[in-house]
Amino acid sequence: MELFTHSSLLQNVLSWLAGISFITFFLSLLLIPYLVGRLAPDYFLKFSSKPNPRTLTARSLLKLIARNVLGILLLIAGIAMLFLPGQGLLTILLGILLISLPVKHRLIILLAGLRGVRRSLDWLRKKRRKPPFIWPGSADDTTQR
Repeated sequence: MELFTHSSLLQNVLSWLAGISFITFFLSLLLIPYLVGRLAPDYFLKFSSKPNPRTLTARSLLKLIARNVLGILLLIAGIAMLFLPGQGLLTILLGILLISLPVKHRLIILLAGLRGVRRSLDWLRKKRRKPPFIWPGSADDTTQR
């Protein structure tokens, strides 16, 4: 309590939070459409099957580390955007897509199953002139036939 009685300290903390909020908001406006546009239209269909193991080379290990670091940053930014301006759920979903987690498939199916998230992702694809995603259980899903 005593920390926030000094108005200059409180003003500095609020200034930093406002700056961070501003930066994450504009980064999400730039990064999310780019990342969503790079995904294949059938990207979410492959989560119904088991992932196949890969061998690691030095290059693939560096790529894996970079993807996980970017994924963690997006995940943290998405959680912050739940309370700050920004596209919180989409940022969390993209962060989870990049991170290598044992429960990744369940989290993606849970988040991508939300109607609002699906609509937003397809809208972003349309804005980037990409075909919409093929969702599990949709008429275009050929794995169900």
